[in-house]
Amino acid sequence: MDQEALRRMLDLSRKMAETRQLSPLLTYAMQEALDLVNAERGFLVLLQDDGSLDFRVKFDREEGPLDSADDQISTSILNEVVRTGEPTLIRDALSNHRFASSDSVIQLRLRSVMAAPLASRGEIIGAIYVENRSAAGIFNEDDLMLLTIFANQAAVSIANAALNDELEARVAARTAELEQAMRQLEQSWIEAVEANRLRTELFGNVAHDLRAPLTIILSALDMLGEGLWGELNDDQLEWINKARDATRHAIALTADMFDLTRVDMGQLELERQPVELSPFLAKVYKVGKALPWPEAVSFQADFPPDLPQVSLDETRIRQVILNLLTNALKFTREGSVTLYAHPLEDEDGVLIGVVDTGVGIPEDKTERIFERFYQLNNELVRSRKGAGLGLAICRDLVEMHGGRIWVESYEGEGANFKFVLPLG
Repeated sequence: MDQEALRRMLDLSRKMAETRQLSPLLTYAMQEALDLVNAERGFLVLLQDDGSLDFRVKFDREEGPLDSADDQISTSILNEVVRTGEPTLIRDALSNHRFASSDSVIQLRLRSVMAAPLASRGEIIGAIYVENRSAAGIFNEDDLMLLTIFANQAAVSIANAALNDELEARVAARTAELEQAMRQLEQSWIEAVEANRLRTELFGNVAHDLRAPLTIILSALDMLGEGLWGELNDDQLEWINKARDATRHAIALTADMFDLTRVDMGQLELERQPVELSPFLAKVYKVGKALPWPEAVSFQADFPPDLPQVSLDETRIRQVILNLLTNALKFTREGSVTLYAHPLEDEDGVLIGVVDTGVGIPEDKTERIFERFYQLNNELVRSRKGAGLGLAICRDLVEMHGGRIWVESYEGEGANFKFVLPLG
C-alpha cells in the first residue's frame, strides 16, 4: 500500500469512527468501498442472529441507492465469505470453478467480484460485496487487500455504532417505562384524592408495586450512565442523567406514600432511644450541606453545643429535618436557610427549626400546608410544586414523638418551620 492509499485509508477510518449512527455509517462505508476499488455496484450485509443476511445498503455508483427490485446478488459468494471469514477475489465468476454453476452467477452474468468479511472482536458481523459486470479481470490482489483492510476498519466502527443504537434504544425504552410509571403514579394520586375511602389501601398497593420496577430502572440507568454497555456521547449522558433524576424523585415519592400508609395502618413503629441532640444535629447539618444549594443561598446552622438529651428515633427525626431543608431548597433562590435549635424555657422540650428567605406562604394557608396533597395555588410556587406529601409526613412523625409542628410565614417574606420535641 503506497503512502497516498495509506493516508486515504486513515482518513476513511477517522471519518467512520466519528459517525455514531449506524444507518448513515453503513451508507458512507458502502460508497467509499466502491470508490476505493473502482467498482460498479456494491452491497453491505449484516449477519442476523438466525444466520440470515440483512441487505442494509444496496448502491450503484451511477444510479445511487438501489431499490428492492435491484438487489439481485450472488448469495452463494456472500455465504461463502461469511461462512469462512475469508475475503474472496473472483476475476471471472462465469468461469470460476466454485461459482460458475451457481444459478445466481449464471442469471446475473457476473464477471468481476470481490467480497470481504466484516469482523469485530473475533466475530463475523457481515460482509462488503462489490462487483463489475461489464468485464472480467477488473479487480486484482491489490484491490482485494484494500477492500479487506477497509472492511476491517469499517467493522469496528459498525460494531460501535450498532452498540450506540442499542444504547439509545435502551435509554428510550427505560425513559418510556419511567414515563409510564409516572403516569400511573399520578393517576393513582388523583384516584386517591377523589376516592378518599380507598386512599390507605391504594397507597400501600401502589407504593409496593412501583418500588421494585423503579429500582430496576434506576439500576439500569446507572449502568448505562457508567458506560458498562459502551461509551456514551454528551447528549446521551445528559438524557440518562435526566432520567435518573426523575427516577430518584419517583422512588422518593413512593417511599413517602409507603410511610404514610404505614402511619395510617398503625404499622410504623418508632425506635426511640436517648440521643445527645447537638452531635445529632451536627450530623444532619453535614448531610444538609450536600444538598444542591444555589450559589446565592447560604446554608447555616445555629444551635449550642450543649443541647439536652432527647428520646427520639434518629432516622425519623433526620427525615423530618431533611424534608424541611429540601422544602426550603425548593422555594429559596437567594438569601439564606438556617437550621437552628434551642431549649424551651417555659416547657420541658427543645425547639428545632428551619428558617429561609424564600417565597413565603400566605398567612391564611399556614395551617393547611401540613395536609396531605395540599399545594399552594400561587404563581410564585406553581412551577416548583411537589406531591404535597413531605410536610404531611413531617407532621405525622413529630406528633408520633409527642411533639407539634407549625410554620410562621408571610407571602414573599420567607418561612420559619418549627417543631418541638419533649425531653421525656
